[in-house]
Amino acid sequence: MLMQIFLYCWYGNEVTLKSTEIGSAIYEMDWSVLPADLMKTLLMIITRSKKPIKITSGNIITLSNESFMKIIKISYSAYNVLQRS
Repeated sequence: MLMQIFLYCWYGNEVTLKSTEIGSAIYEMDWSVLPADLMKTLLMIITRSKKPIKITSGNIITLSNESFMKIIKISYSAYNVLQRS
């Protein structure tokens, strides 16, 4: 079960990281050979890529490595509470 949660969180984190790299990749292109309308479109993409894409689970938790660690910590804490009672 933890492996399944980890995979979702890992790939959610990868989507977030790659979405922020799109703007940098477009910015590093050779803009001088592109038509003006394409330049405007790419500029809109760069502007949009400043806000990273975040995959969520039920609009409750963002799937990332950080959220996976939070899930592990909460699960371990709950396990300890149940062990002691």
